[in-house]
Amino acid sequence: MFDRDAWLEIAHTVLSNPLRTGLTGLSIALGMFILVVMQGLGFGLQNGVTAQFDDDAINSVWIRGGRTTLPYRGRQPNRRIALDADDYAGAQALTNEPLPSSRRLQMWGVNMAGPREEGEFMLRGVDPIYQELEKTQLTSGRFLSERDLTDERKVAVIGANVLRELFGGRVDLGTELSIFGSNYRIIGTFEDPGGRWENNAVYIPFTTMQRRLGWGDEVGQIVFSTGDQSLDESRDLTATVSGFLKDRLAIHPEDESGLNVSNNNEAYGRYASIFDGIRVFIWAIGLMTLLAGAVSVANIMAIVVKERTKEIGVRKALGATNASIIGLIVQEALSLMLLSGLAGLAGGVWLLEWAAPQVDHEYFKAPQVNLAVSLMALGLLLVVGVLSGMGPALRAVRIRPVEALRAE
Repeated sequence: MFDRDAWLEIAHTVLSNPLRTGLTGLSIALGMFILVVMQGLGFGLQNGVTAQFDDDAINSVWIRGGRTTLPYRGRQPNRRIALDADDYAGAQALTNEPLPSSRRLQMWGVNMAGPREEGEFMLRGVDPIYQELEKTQLTSGRFLSERDLTDERKVAVIGANVLRELFGGRVDLGTELSIFGSNYRIIGTFEDPGGRWENNAVYIPFTTMQRRLGWGDEVGQIVFSTGDQSLDESRDLTATVSGFLKDRLAIHPEDESGLNVSNNNEAYGRYASIFDGIRVFIWAIGLMTLLAGAVSVANIMAIVVKERTKEIGVRKALGATNASIIGLIVQEALSLMLLSGLAGLAGGVWLLEWAAPQVDHEYFKAPQVNLAVSLMALGLLLVVGVLSGMGPALRAVRIRPVEALRAE
């Protein structure tokens, strides 16, 4: 129940020593401020790095040929490695169950023209499932279909930058896009979270690009999903596929350049481990700062108890219970901790809210305060406040009234 006299007494005690109270409160507020800001910066860094994975599905593996750097099986280094249809089929056969996969051919600086404008963009030939592996978000129309692939149709799905530069930001589906002087019917538009380069792309069916643009049997790049496999399972699968392809293409097992393999599961797991360590570090720094504030409060309360020895003796002589005295001292410590902590929390939130619009880097985005973390920090602060006031309070109730009245 709210005790107005008790709160007035606490306010009088706190305000009677403004410098001492202010410095103690500042240390607590600073601890909470540092904890909140560091948590916000940690989330900003995590958001930035996580955004790098928005471009492609996390549970995916990307394989393409490179150039050998080591001689192997009588073959000289610096060979260009090109994947073909047999490589793709062999890699698919290695999985215990069919996994979504796509082939990809890619050309840069391809001249394309709309009704009035023209420019150079990126051309990709892919399978329909590629939309999920690339995390392509359609803004109109549809993506490529199996029928487009089978019939080698001259259809195209264009990126946001292509749409803006060649068609002024709006195009009717069915409009023709000229690629290498040949007309392709636009069936859809997309926005890719990967940013500028990905939105400069135009997708056409893999078979269309392979046959009509003279790629022969070359596959270019193999992309496959690992489904719901664990990190270790995805590593084993990647190692198996990589080993198979290196053996088939006569690439030295230790040659890392002959075959470029990127396992997004592994990369994401590595970053996740780093951020777990960062969170532990931030909490350690924040807890040490809060602990320093708790020690300050405990010292202040010890001084308060010593200064009020006679008063406590009089209270006990008049019948005050030990519980009421403990409650008063703990309540005072708790109030100081809570008010200072809320001030530090408000300051940290304000700083992050102000900084968020000012900072937008490739690897640092949207620093923010996590509500769960803030509530946890406040709860921890309350626990620390109770503990910091409990020691002096217990010493206070052990004072005998007669001794207290004699104290100087």
